[in-house]
Amino acid sequence: MNWSDLQPLLKTFRFAAPWLLLLLLTIPLWAWLRGRFSPVAAVSFSSGELLRAASKQARFRRKQWLAMFRYLALALLLLALARPQAEKGLGDEDAKGINIMLVMDFSGTMKTKDFMMENKKVSRSDALIKVIGEFLRSRPKDKIGAVRFDMDAFLISPLTLDHDWMIARLKDEKPGRGTAPGAGLLIAAEHLLPATNQTKVIILVSDAEQVNAGPPPQLVAKELAKLGIKVHLIQVVDFKDMGMLRQDRENEMVQVPKLTGGQSFQVADFAGLRSVYQQIDKLEKARFTEGKQKSYRELMAWFAAPALALLLLELLLRQTVWRRLP
Repeated sequence: MNWSDLQPLLKTFRFAAPWLLLLLLTIPLWAWLRGRFSPVAAVSFSSGELLRAASKQARFRRKQWLAMFRYLALALLLLALARPQAEKGLGDEDAKGINIMLVMDFSGTMKTKDFMMENKKVSRSDALIKVIGEFLRSRPKDKIGAVRFDMDAFLISPLTLDHDWMIARLKDEKPGRGTAPGAGLLIAAEHLLPATNQTKVIILVSDAEQVNAGPPPQLVAKELAKLGIKVHLIQVVDFKDMGMLRQDRENEMVQVPKLTGGQSFQVADFAGLRSVYQQIDKLEKARFTEGKQKSYRELMAWFAAPALALLLLELLLRQTVWRRLP
């Protein structure tokens, strides 16, 4: 590890239990008391070697080395007990992004192959799944769920941050018959309601003007408005019908965003569908301060390991080359 790697670590270094550092003051006190009152072992025997050794004044004796190892090991252990830490990064307290439910039309007309994607014609449903994948990847902090509808409505995925799993689920969906967007909106609303004090949005995608099954979408939209749920509508149309769809009460689908404060879009190709999702991505950005907490990496081992090594070294030297008979 070089200095450039250590710099960010040192800037965020801290002790989780700094009050334990007061115990470091006991080390010099212990050393003073031990030097003052501890008995010194000795061996008395007739030998001139003792006098020869005494004639040489050693600047730093073996006994001091052993004591130094022990005091240093104790200091490192106390530092380890104080739980040294370095900031690992910022982590979300919890996911507080916008909650979005996708309500998608999988009726038979969505099988129409009139969208150009990667130089080949694909069905409307395939283009929709492709663009939704891009949309999900652009909003990693938002909880997003999905509902499909044809004659009936079914939950594909509840609100989740696991967007890759959700994309895999979408690829398994096949178009059916009938159009029941009202039922799909109800299921989506049911899964948005638990998200209190957060932005709740439904993106409704359909190629229909009228419905032939389920509750009327206008009645459902009025209830969604009371619950603070906004609905954006994406209508998939043929090029020749672009701009020709009725915008009055006879167009049941158009009434839904009007009643909930959302916006209505029309798309006739893959590029248009992608552009609309990009516009919605800009419209529905989080408008709150996201609570965050810092996460820390424990560095106790960096202090405890050398402390244990010093204790082992002191023990080894005391019992071998620097051994003293009692």
